[in-house]
Amino acid sequence: MIMKKKKIVDFKNDVLFKYTLRDDQDPDSIYLLKLIIENIAGIDCHSLKVLNPDLNPQHVEDKDMILDIRVTNEDGEICDVEMQNSSLDQEQYQRFQIYGARLLVEQQKRGDDYVTNIHHVFQLIFIDDLDKDNLVLIDRYISQNESGNQEKHNLITRIYIYLPYINILKKEKGLENFNELETAIYIFKNGIDDDIMKLKKKVVDIMEKKADDFNEDMILQDMAFNRDLNKRARQARMKRERDEGKEEGLAEGKKLGLTEGKKLGLTEGTKFGKRDFVLKLFIKTYPQAETGFLENLSIEQYEKIFDLLIEKASLEKIYQIAKEKIR
Repeated sequence: MIMKKKKIVDFKNDVLFKYTLRDDQDPDSIYLLKLIIENIAGIDCHSLKVLNPDLNPQHVEDKDMILDIRVTNEDGEICDVEMQNSSLDQEQYQRFQIYGARLLVEQQKRGDDYVTNIHHVFQLIFIDDLDKDNLVLIDRYISQNESGNQEKHNLITRIYIYLPYINILKKEKGLENFNELETAIYIFKNGIDDDIMKLKKKVVDIMEKKADDFNEDMILQDMAFNRDLNKRARQARMKRERDEGKEEGLAEGKKLGLTEGKKLGLTEGTKFGKRDFVLKLFIKTYPQAETGFLENLSIEQYEKIFDLLIEKASLEKIYQIAKEKIR
């Protein structure tokens, strides 16, 4: 007896996400793309062309492959729409910036006139995480100076859509009061659930049909299933490596004289004092880095830096904790 595979209904799976938006000959895909791009990027899209519509089963299992949707409008502006089903960390932030720069560079050809041939890039990143320091649904980043003035002729706009925040909005205003864009974002986060099925909205009908059509194709189902397995395996490996790094840091702390207790002794006192202990662990971790910025920090700063050191965090993150001393 052949067992029927479970339906893929999670739009955070980037195979289903790309399938839903990739076809610029399909009125439903065009409706969703215009809904997203015009309302989030704030640009006109009288006509749209998807530059990378293919879903190649031979390559899609590559865990590092970006299944984005690159779209250009009638003015040549490029919108890159991406689903990221993972948490935000330094690696992700930097990858987004590098990829945005690549989208600019790829437009350049020898002898080109920058003004007429290089077009603005908008990155629309749907991500299943929140920025705890900036709780919003949609957050836009552009190049600007210290006074907050936008750089003239800026070429990259990066926009994060924090999916978990849509559930906060649901509690605040009610699902029945969502507009079409908010409804689409809710489905990207939660799928076609019982609450959303009660709504009589065009976006609900379109996304339900897209999910049904997707699951009629066994090859697409396999691609999505394998993609999900690869990502889960990668996340498990990264967690294991972080845990192992933390254990190594704790062991190193004991060698340096760290006593047991709350925060592993940082709030109870240590053999060398808070500053001396963090300084020793920092020097052992980053022997070539200068240490002056570690002087006269607060207890909270030393505790945070200690946590970062045992997690083998980057120097940039450590400097950020002590930034008031660096300035």
